[in-house]
Amino acid sequence: MSENTDSKNTDMYDVVVVGGGAAGLSGAMALGRSRRSVVVVDAGEPRNAPADHAHNYLGREGVPPLELLETGRAEVAAYGVEVVRDRVVGLSGAADDFLVTTEGGRRLRARRVLVTGGVVDELPDVPGLAERWGVDVLHCPYCHGWEVRDQAIAVLATSPMAGHQGLLFRQLSDDVVLVVHDGVELPDEELEKMGAIGVRVAHGTPQEVVTDGDTLVGLRLADGSVLERQAIVVASKPHVRADWLAPLGIEPQPFEMNGVAFGTVLAVEPTGATAVPGVFAAGNATDISMTLMASAAHGMRVGAFVNAELASADATRAVAERRAEHFERPAWEERYSGDKVWSGRANAQLVAEVTGLPPGRALEVGCGEGGDAIWLASQGWDVTAVDFADAALARTTEHAREAGVGERITTRRVDVRTFEPDGETWDLVTSHFVHLPDGAITDLVRRLGSAVAAGGTLLVVGHHPEDLATGLRHGHHSYLFTAEQLLPALDDEWEVEVCESRPRTQAHPHTGEEIAVADAVLRARRRSVPVGMMEA
Repeated sequence: MSENTDSKNTDMYDVVVVGGGAAGLSGAMALGRSRRSVVVVDAGEPRNAPADHAHNYLGREGVPPLELLETGRAEVAAYGVEVVRDRVVGLSGAADDFLVTTEGGRRLRARRVLVTGGVVDELPDVPGLAERWGVDVLHCPYCHGWEVRDQAIAVLATSPMAGHQGLLFRQLSDDVVLVVHDGVELPDEELEKMGAIGVRVAHGTPQEVVTDGDTLVGLRLADGSVLERQAIVVASKPHVRADWLAPLGIEPQPFEMNGVAFGTVLAVEPTGATAVPGVFAAGNATDISMTLMASAAHGMRVGAFVNAELASADATRAVAERRAEHFERPAWEERYSGDKVWSGRANAQLVAEVTGLPPGRALEVGCGEGGDAIWLASQGWDVTAVDFADAALARTTEHAREAGVGERITTRRVDVRTFEPDGETWDLVTSHFVHLPDGAITDLVRRLGSAVAAGGTLLVVGHHPEDLATGLRHGHHSYLFTAEQLLPALDDEWEVEVCESRPRTQAHPHTGEEIAVADAVLRARRRSVPVGMMEA
């Protein structure tokens, strides 16, 4: 991995995953299997490290947590995911170009960031309690309750909701004592429940956890007596450490239940997205109630959402590149600088619709190599041929000279996307197979219409959407149009003479087979006298 301090020369990943626990590795697995480039940055401080075994993890019941993570790292590595031991200390930039910095000096660029680590447990300030955390000081009946079944259990009531743990651990043992800390008042209905199910209640903050060597003896209560216990249950307050997210405006939020704060989390949408585009979070960093298996599932789910967002972004970029290929000048300059592109023959609908019209001044839009302009000139029209590629205009001029009509054709470089006639008019304005994305063709037709002289003709021909069935126009859904879709561009000053889908055949460019296609044909005449004056 590059260690260059210049971010432009730093390795770019699709996703940097912060935290190599169950959620982080599961998210990395989903992304790696989708062929994303992923690096997991893990500080090596899993929240469940003190526990000897993990439970309620289907298929791996009783597995030591560190063994589970070791296996997970090997599994994600098989899909090309990198795992590095380091701590993230900074994040800057924005979606598609984040810069993740680490304590060890790494600088990782990423399109997306998935935060799954940094959760630490805040325990009550009872001397000796923290030292036995994960051994015989427990918090979750589903993670470790079975292992203390039928034992003498103390539940530390540090909040008004402590009765919930009393209920759950009473299922596992007949000997449960609820030790209510100073300043905590349990609701009367909770106390009534405890009495009804046989949970004893003691009041006063414990003085210390009493041990004999490495063996738990019990709790020294507020009155100095020792309550002999084999296990202590406490509701920790998990907090997500995410100071490095603050510069982007992401701050941990209180996690509350029934108005009681139980720690802090990162606020996320159902997809795992935070308020900052491109930054996602999963696992206990977003929900302190998740068990190990739930965290793994959430990490996988959010990883899938991250991948889906990247896939959508990739497709959007591909659309932009394709549009650049079709609608940006450099691509067409290159196209007309190579081999001959078109047949040189006039388009069939131009011949069909213009034959018989009295020649005058014609504007031919998107002249390409000049086939239509040359045919018009041969019919006696004085033609202004426009295109936005200089190479196309050069070919039109050359072909017109070779055809002997060079004096009737002038060329101009015009980008039809911004074309305005500025008062200049022609007797015929024609556009064949000029296609623009997102319905922009209608506005173009409106502007072309303003270039038609009174009594003149507007002729617009395009590929009909029916052609999609042939496979010839694959990927051009938003570009194709019907003649009827162009009608909003024309007001009452126009008389629509042709508005239809007209079938024809053409050779398939790959097989040579004649196939049926359809042209959208709109021909309209600008009235010589406005409708209002005619009625008068």
